[in-house]
Amino acid sequence: MSDSKNNEFHNFEIELAEMSKCLSHPARVMIISILSKHKDRTCKEIVGELPLSQSTVSKHLKDLLDEKLICRKLEGTQSIYTLEWNKLERVFSLFGRFSLKTMPNRPKRNCC
Repeated sequence: MSDSKNNEFHNFEIELAEMSKCLSHPARVMIISILSKHKDRTCKEIVGELPLSQSTVSKHLKDLLDEKLICRKLEGTQSIYTLEWNKLERVFSLFGRFSLKTMPNRPKRNCC
């Protein structure tokens, strides 16, 4: 999104859109789910739980790292991935606020 267009939106809308974009792929949602069940996981362990190649999982891990939804620490030659729980809580808060802002405007019947 260009800077001139960004200036037309509030930080809330921008942040919610960025988080939505990051979570828009089922593999990234699954990675978050996997990491929520385990304290941490290596890329190889995550690959073992997904029907995707290692290179594809690595790309999704990078996207989650860029958005700071997960963190990585090095142990020897391995990268260990962990959820950034505070950031994930922020994401849920954003979606909750969005729901509170929009649902009161819902008409009694659907459009169709």
